[in-house]
Amino acid sequence: MLSRKQNIIYFVLLQLAVIGGCYFHYLKPFALPLPLLLFIAIEIYGAATISSGYHFTSVCSADTEEKIVALTFDDGPDKETTQNILSVLKEYEAKASFFCIGKNILGNESLLQKINSEGHLLGNHSSTHSNTFDIKGTKAIIEEINLCNQAIAKVIDKKPLLFRPPYGVSTPPIGRAVKVTNMTSIGWSIRSLDTTKSPGQALDRIKKQLHPGAIILLHDGITGNETLVRNLLIYLRENNYKVVPLDSLLNIRAYA
Repeated sequence: MLSRKQNIIYFVLLQLAVIGGCYFHYLKPFALPLPLLLFIAIEIYGAATISSGYHFTSVCSADTEEKIVALTFDDGPDKETTQNILSVLKEYEAKASFFCIGKNILGNESLLQKINSEGHLLGNHSSTHSNTFDIKGTKAIIEEINLCNQAIAKVIDKKPLLFRPPYGVSTPPIGRAVKVTNMTSIGWSIRSLDTTKSPGQALDRIKKQLHPGAIILLHDGITGNETLVRNLLIYLRENNYKVVPLDSLLNIRAYA
């Protein structure tokens, strides 16, 4: 995909060409806003598609032929549903990665400790995961990241280095905040859509897209999602896939 710098350059050149075409009557005036509309469309796509790397780079998979994948869970911890998923992971001896929302840690400290003690990885998913996160400025996003890191470090005495932007949105302020806080942005290569689909539908979607080095996006705050996780782990085992935490999959540091 185009970089943002390239998009700006092409927009300026195309806009000048359209203005010239209209001036010399090669084009009709209705063509004048078309370069801007195209520029905006690319901006929106780049912001909404974390794998595009348009505004900043996010790691979305591992470059490997080895049959290893990472299961990643967003939005927890949840007192009931996260516990159910942990039980399934323990049953199948699989290690996963949990991107936690800072505000959800309060009252669930023992659950966070359990995630850590059972060998799973903890990552940062912002402090509030607010509906307006994608329009916040750099300073506010830095605060979101730092508050979540502080909440996690207070419980497990380790500060996460992996950050997943809420909703998978990537904007220039988020990119600057990631750089300032020395975090690594983590995306995904397989989105299960488990928040909108049944466990069977979500599993079918994962099966169709499964590949070595995949980062699979799931959520641990959904009632009954342990059924999806169990069936997925069975399928992965049957197909000789190993489930590992993100630091093992990507060979990067998970904590400062």
